[in-house]
Amino acid sequence: MNQSQQQSGLSAPPTHSRNRIQKITRILTAFFLGQGAVQGITVLTGLYLVRNLSVEAYAQYGLATGFQITASSLMDFGLASTIIPLVGSRIADRKLVGTYVRAAKHLRDKTFSFTIPIVVAVFGLIAHRHHWSLGAQMLLMLSVVISLYSAGQVSYFSAPLFLYGRFREYYVPQTIAGAGRLTLYVLMGIGRVLNAPAAALLGALNITANGWLIGRESRKQVEWPEHNDPRVEQEMLRYIMPAIPPIILGAFQGQIALFLVSIFGGTTNIAQVAALGRLGQLFIVFTTFNVVVVEPHVARLPAARLRSAYTKLFALAVVASGGITSLAFVVPRPFLWLLGPNYRDLAGLVGLVVMTACINYLAGLLWIMNRSRKWVFWRGTILEVTLVVLCQVIFVATIGMRTTRNAVLMNLALSFCYVVSHGYISIYGHSRKDPEDQTALG
Repeated sequence: MNQSQQQSGLSAPPTHSRNRIQKITRILTAFFLGQGAVQGITVLTGLYLVRNLSVEAYAQYGLATGFQITASSLMDFGLASTIIPLVGSRIADRKLVGTYVRAAKHLRDKTFSFTIPIVVAVFGLIAHRHHWSLGAQMLLMLSVVISLYSAGQVSYFSAPLFLYGRFREYYVPQTIAGAGRLTLYVLMGIGRVLNAPAAALLGALNITANGWLIGRESRKQVEWPEHNDPRVEQEMLRYIMPAIPPIILGAFQGQIALFLVSIFGGTTNIAQVAALGRLGQLFIVFTTFNVVVVEPHVARLPAARLRSAYTKLFALAVVASGGITSLAFVVPRPFLWLLGPNYRDLAGLVGLVVMTACINYLAGLLWIMNRSRKWVFWRGTILEVTLVVLCQVIFVATIGMRTTRNAVLMNLALSFCYVVSHGYISIYGHSRKDPEDQTALG
């Protein structure tokens, strides 16, 4: 080996390492700048509404948005989340990616058509119970329908942008639309015409704009097939089938307390539970990081590096969550100040709400890493469903759901059910003899 070859051989590792560090830095910078802008606007929007809507108006808005979030998860059944794991390391095949995206879109549109009548009927019954005006009920219901359809477009069209690291195309449209939405809220507030139906409809239109803009950019990244591929749709359904029961239950994880309080409690309790839920939105940036950055990374990892990556990512999440939870218990007032004077009496619940959000984040991280390796097993489904159902039944039967504190405590109990079940699947997945076999559903 001559001198130039030796120099080349010696310099290659540092160059490779430097390029890798630069790539990671570029990805993290793009994510945190983009997500920071979107999350910042979302938080400001939520806080503006919670501080400027009356308690009754915020109860109406909170019920509509909470219902929309839950129904969206039920309609999607996790179909959009199958795209990245099933593509795996084949991201260079843009026609294949387009086929998976089209299949997810087709299946999501079908579930929307089948379930929207049920959604409308259930929401109408809940809203009618609180004797809100017919006009308000109809406008809130319209906002839910628009949001549900548009949320599907956002979810499945986002996958190609995550796969190819096109964060600018993903975040810029959302930032612009979100800023426009917040501006309109402020103008309506100044003009004293801001109410729950107007806020909910503007939120629905914001999701619609995001879906159209993200869809336009996403189609540029893939080769869009002319027809649906039934085989790909069947592959998606086979993969996600064991996860559908826990996905259905998980859709209620953040909203079940709100719905139960809406049945057993009063309007004030609905507003308080919805307002405290806003604190959980402060941590959405970390959850989104799991979907946008962690999932594509873990899906492509070789088996030799998998266990180390799992351990490091989860350990970092535990340390960060512990620090945030401790802060919320020691100094809850800064968190509570964000909600405004209508909710100053909830200081004793802030620490519990933040702890719940952190535990849910840890459970979500485990779920994202598990599904990225196609570790979706019926044994995990049975454990998760059993724990969650038992927890809910025992809690409602023994403690009840008439107060805001009880709603917070039940959410905390449910969060432990999720982290235990996803942790079990992580251990089981790593113990499998052939870690490269990611397709068997045990």
